[in-house]
Amino acid sequence: MAALTTANAQILYPAVVNSTGGSDAQSGITYEWSVGEIALVETMIAGNVIITNGLLQPEGIFTNSNVMTLVASNLLTPNGDGSNDFWIIKDIQLYPENTVTVIDRAGRVVYSKHGYINDWGGTLGAAPLNEGTYYYLLDFGTGSPKQKGFITILNDKQR
Repeated sequence: MAALTTANAQILYPAVVNSTGGSDAQSGITYEWSVGEIALVETMIAGNVIITNGLLQPEGIFTNSNVMTLVASNLLTPNGDGSNDFWIIKDIQLYPENTVTVIDRAGRVVYSKHGYINDWGGTLGAAPLNEGTYYYLLDFGTGSPKQKGFITILNDKQR
């Protein structure tokens, strides 16, 4: 496969990632990942931007100067069964000055917290949010670029 091309970009060549994960070293930086199923993933770094294209985003923390990415779960099922009842951002405690903002499809802020500690259960105030896709913005509080992503809330009490 050919590498992605962009002027002045550091390129990580496309790779097939399996359930055991893998690692790659480029220009003195080691990238490690672990995923639960086979996926074709392409990753490119251009300046302070990391672009991952494929079926699954590699798990782990990637660093390039001051670029950081944390793995945030993208499923919340707040039904009291002890599984996915709270939104988990792996290693968020490493960034105590973080600010997390969650918005709905209309762009309304439904949750915001400075110093998030994996304690949000998909509510707006005390009321559960409707099922659907919501979008988040994670500010590490370190001056690094912000991380964006999505989370799907499923409220079915039958799960």
